[in-house]
Amino acid sequence: MTSNTLNISRAEIDTDATEQFKAQAKRLRKALAARDVSISHTGSLELLAQSHGFRDWNTAVAMARRNIPTSVSDLGIGKRFAGSYLGHAVTGLIRSVTATPTPGVFRVEVHLDEPVDVVESKRFSGFRQRIGARINEHCEPVLTNGMAGPGLSIDLLLRESPDA
Repeated sequence: MTSNTLNISRAEIDTDATEQFKAQAKRLRKALAARDVSISHTGSLELLAQSHGFRDWNTAVAMARRNIPTSVSDLGIGKRFAGSYLGHAVTGLIRSVTATPTPGVFRVEVHLDEPVDVVESKRFSGFRQRIGARINEHCEPVLTNGMAGPGLSIDLLLRESPDA
């Protein structure tokens, strides 16, 4: 993934933003633990912040107040985002958001700025840049039936173009 400097307006610290960042850091820590990588809670907060282009945890919380989607209604075609996909920090462009027959489950299609390897084998790779995934109304990854699962989470909405 290329290093992007985010063009996000300054905002005061918000408790909701802090709690959402903490939940994202918890998911990151869990994903790393599944790969036998041990990290402290503080370390996961710092890594999460850096993966979104912030200097540190405090900067991320201070800058993100109005850029964290609180529901799927905050998403839209053409909006840029930062999040994670199968344990990889990603940024990209939202191509579509549609409701599915399962209540509270939405299908989102995105184009990632950089392809990610979706294969865990050391013998071969499978890179993907166009992703179709299911999320719940809180922009968290879910399975077809709406149960929490692996996949794409949309953690921040970005204002910057990828070439800037």
